Amino acid sequence: MLARAGEERGRGIPLSDVQRVMKHYSIDEATARYYLSVHPIEILLPERGYGLTEAIQPPASGPRSIGQLAAIAAGYYTQIVKIITLAEAAAGEIVWFEVWVKNLHTAPIYIATTGRYNGVDLLFSPDYATVDAGATYSFVGSFTMPNKDITIDVWSWYWTGTDWVQDDHSSVDIALAEVVEPYKGTISRMELEYDGAQVSIPAYNIPQDERGRVHIWGRNDMATTQRMGIHWRVYDPDGVLVEDYSEWELWPYTSPGVAHGFIGDRFDLNKVGTYTMDVALSMNPDDPEIVDTYYGNLCTVAAAVPEPEFRGFAVTEYVTR
Repeated sequence: MLARAGEERGRGIPLSDVQRVMKHYSIDEATARYYLSVHPIEILLPERGYGLTEAIQPPASGPRSIGQLAAIAAGYYTQIVKIITLAEAAAGEIVWFEVWVKNLHTAPIYIATTGRYNGVDLLFSPDYATVDAGATYSFVGSFTMPNKDITIDVWSWYWTGTDWVQDDHSSVDIALAEVVEPYKGTISRMELEYDGAQVSIPAYNIPQDERGRVHIWGRNDMATTQRMGIHWRVYDPDGVLVEDYSEWELWPYTSPGVAHGFIGDRFDLNKVGTYTMDVALSMNPDDPEIVDTYYGNLCTVAAAVPEPEFRGFAVTEYVTR
């Protein structure tokens, strides 16, 4: 009790309030004088068994003012240990953040946080909290990312019994994430060329023994110019591969909304039945991404009509070699 009465324990020499605060918190004289300029001695040195949260009336709410930008290394009673959030976010994205605040005092105190980015105030949960001596408490919140880079400023506060006192400040930058447009394209038209004619795919009743040639157009559905690529395979009625064609267009590349045409090699349509094909339209040759496909019929090939000299023999089909 001698120290509480203002005397050095065991010697009976009275200590000043500054000396008592210096001894209690293990701080220098300048810091002790600052403490006393902010708080009454009764709060700085509460009766044994009482911390700040027991010796003072609890706050009705957290601080309403935001704070002033200041280069504070660490607060006197609180320290913002870290701010956890995204390094970058897309415009319109919900960004969550978490602020860890440590109680530097030797007794429990009421702690709150406030924050702001680009003039917009942030809301934290909880509004304030009782934090034990030496403990760290987490305050969380969220906001919608604007269409630009931002800096979040955060302040920590402690309660004196009558007022909230701003104590520490920290900040973190969040960059606006670049929005990468997904690759988009469409197989807009497919045609089969044979005997000077060009018909839509799938085609029907193509005369046997014609020579076929595939034409395919791929449209760029993006907002930027893209290099288009194509790959198709054609199979005869027996499933035998008759054409395997692939190509990337040459510069200049395809503008937005424009279709680029690809023309394959010629192949024989010498079997009666259905020819099929697989088609893949791609973009980005460095790391190709398929944007549209077609798996289906190319055409049906009809049997050749007998020449007039064979009709009297009731010939309905013949094969030329």
